[in-house]
Amino acid sequence: MFRMGGIDDDDKLDSEATKRVLRRAIRMGAPFKKTVFTALAFVALSTTGLLLGPVIVRYGIDNGIDGGDRDVLRNAVIAYAIVVVVAYVAARQQYIFVNRAGEGLLQALRVRTFDHIQKQSLAFFDRYQSGVLISRMTADIESMAELVQWGLLQFVAAVFLISIALLLMLALSWELTLVALLVMPIIIIASRKFQRDSNAAYLVVRERVGQNLAELQEGISGVRVIQAYAQEGEQTRQFVESNRSLYKSHVHSIRVSTWYFGLVEAMGVFATALAIGIGGWLENRGDVSVGTIVAFVLLLSALFEPVQQLSQLYNTVQSSAAALNKLFTILDTEPDIQDGTHDLPHRGELVVDDIGFTYPATDTPVLGGVSLRVADGERLALVGPTGAGKSTVAKLMARLYDPTVGSISLGGIDLRDATLDSLRERIVVVPQEGFLFGGSIADNVRIARPGATDAELRAALDAIGALERFEEFEDGIDTEVRERGSRLSAGERQLVSLARAALVDPAVLVLDEATSNLDPGTEVIVERALDRLMNGRTTIVVAHRLSTIKRADRIAVISGGRLTELGSHDELVDLGGHYAELSSAWESSLPR
Repeated sequence: MFRMGGIDDDDKLDSEATKRVLRRAIRMGAPFKKTVFTALAFVALSTTGLLLGPVIVRYGIDNGIDGGDRDVLRNAVIAYAIVVVVAYVAARQQYIFVNRAGEGLLQALRVRTFDHIQKQSLAFFDRYQSGVLISRMTADIESMAELVQWGLLQFVAAVFLISIALLLMLALSWELTLVALLVMPIIIIASRKFQRDSNAAYLVVRERVGQNLAELQEGISGVRVIQAYAQEGEQTRQFVESNRSLYKSHVHSIRVSTWYFGLVEAMGVFATALAIGIGGWLENRGDVSVGTIVAFVLLLSALFEPVQQLSQLYNTVQSSAAALNKLFTILDTEPDIQDGTHDLPHRGELVVDDIGFTYPATDTPVLGGVSLRVADGERLALVGPTGAGKSTVAKLMARLYDPTVGSISLGGIDLRDATLDSLRERIVVVPQEGFLFGGSIADNVRIARPGATDAELRAALDAIGALERFEEFEDGIDTEVRERGSRLSAGERQLVSLARAALVDPAVLVLDEATSNLDPGTEVIVERALDRLMNGRTTIVVAHRLSTIKRADRIAVISGGRLTELGSHDELVDLGGHYAELSSAWESSLPR
C-alpha cells in the first residue's frame, strides 16, 4: 500500500513564506517588466477574443437566423472569423513573450547563483555538498520554469477569463447564471482537497525521484567495487525496489489528479445540461432567446477549464516557491572571505599570531594557540600525524579560511585586510591533486592568468622544466587533456598545477602534499620542478615524505591542533621528541 512520509520540511512553506518568496522573485524579474506587460496585453486580447465569440454567436442566431436577415448573419460570421484569428495570433504572441521573460529570468538566476557560489570560501563547500549545489542550479531552477513560463500566464488568463465570463453570463441571464453556479460549492470543496492531496503526492514523487537518482549514481560510480565483489544482482535488486517506489508514487499522483479532473468535467457537463434544460423552459416562457442559451453554453465551457488550471497552479506555485526558497538561502549566504582594501606586498615575513580555528560544520576546535614566523624566502615544512591540523594551518596561511581567533599577516598586512586579487597573486596553493578542466594543456595553465601571452605561458612551463616534456606530445601544449585530465599521468597533471603557480609568480607558495599521489618515477620529475618553483620564494610544505621534509629550512610539528616542535631536521632529531619518532619510522620504511 502506498504511504506518504519522509517529506523534507524544506519543501513545505506556509502561505506567508510562499508570498514572501514570490514577491522577491517578482522583484528579480523587474528587468523584464516590459516583456511581461506586453505578454499581459496579448493575454487580455486573446481572452477578450475568446469571450467575444459566444456574444457574436448569440447575435448571429437571434438577429440573423431567427430574424431572417442574411446580411446580419454574414456579418456575424465574418466578425466571428476575425475574432478567432485575432485571438489565435494574440495567444501565440503571449506564449512567445511570457517565455522570453521567463527564460530571461531563469538565465539571470542561473548566472547570479553560479557567480555567487564561485565567490564563496571553502567553509561554504564544507556546509553544502556539491550534489546539493548542482541540484539547486538544475532541478530547483527547472522546477520554477513551469511557473514563470506557464503558471503566471495561466493565472492571469484564468482570473481574467472567469471574471469577464461571469459578468457576461449575468448580463445574458441571471437565472441561468444562478443555475450554473449550483455546482460551484462542490467544485470548491473538491479543489481544496485536490490541492492538499496533490501537493503531498508531488512531494513524495520528488523525494522518490531523489532516492532513485541516488541509487543510480551509486550504482554507476561504484561499479568497480560492485563488479569486484560480484554484487551486480544485489545492486539491481535495490534499484528495482527504488524504481518500484517511484512508480507507486507516480501512480498515486495520477489517481489524485484523475478523480479531481473527472469530477470537474462531470460538473461542467451537469451544469451545461442544467443550463440547456432550464434555458429551454425559460425560452418557452419568452425570458431568454435561443442565441442566449447557445452563448451561455459556450461561456460555461470557457469557465470550467480555468477553474482546473487554477487548482493545478496551486501545486506549481508551492513547488516553485519551495525551490526558490532553497535557492535564496544560498544567495543570502555572505562569503566568509571578504575583500579587503590593502594590497599585499610582493615580499615580506609571514607571521602566524596565536591562531585558533573551528570548522564551520563542527563545534570542536581543530587548532589552538599556533604561532609561527616564516622569514622571506624561507622553506617551512609542516608535519604531524593524520588529522593533527597541519593542512588546516596551511589553508589558513593561504586564507582559504579565516582563523577563528588570532591573525595571519604578510609583510605587516593582515590577510583579512588584503584585497583578494593581491592575495591570490602573492600566495598560491598547489593542492594534493592537480585538477584539470576540459581543454588543452595551455588552457589549463592559463587558468592562473587568463590574459597571459603564449610566450609567458611557455616561460612558466620552462621555469619548472616541463616545457620540453609537453612539447614532445603530438599537439604540444595544445594537447587536449580530456575530462579531469585523464589523458595525462598523475605527475603530468601536477606539472600543470606547478606551471600555473609559476605563471602567477607568487611571493608565498603553499604545497599541500603535492607529491603524495605520485609513483616514484614521476615523483622525481615533479620534485625537480618543485625545486625550481620554490627557489627564492617563501614556501610552506605540508609533507609526509622524508626527502621533501629534509630540504626545508625549518620543520614545524603539529600535533593535536597545536605547534609542539619547531626547528631544523637535525635539531628536532636531537631533541628526541615526536619528530624524532616520525623520522625514525620514515627511515625504517625506506627500501634498503
